[in-house]
Amino acid sequence: MRIINRTVSLGLVCLCLLTICRSANAYIDAGSGSYLLQILFAGLLAGVYVAKTAILNVKAAIVRKVTHRKGDDSASHVG
Repeated sequence: MRIINRTVSLGLVCLCLLTICRSANAYIDAGSGSYLLQILFAGLLAGVYVAKTAILNVKAAIVRKVTHRKGDDSASHVG
């Protein structure tokens, strides 16, 4: 609970500091935009890969369970 209170307090302090400043004299470098797009694209591809892997794992588990049940049924009828 203390961590949440500290985080909220820090967020409020940062928000206050951002609203108090009148001018920043800052710029965004031309390479920053392409870097942010690269991060966004990499995150999107990583999400697709993780989702695909999770779906394949679930599919494999279902196939194993179904084939295991079929194996039990055929073994009980033999013999």
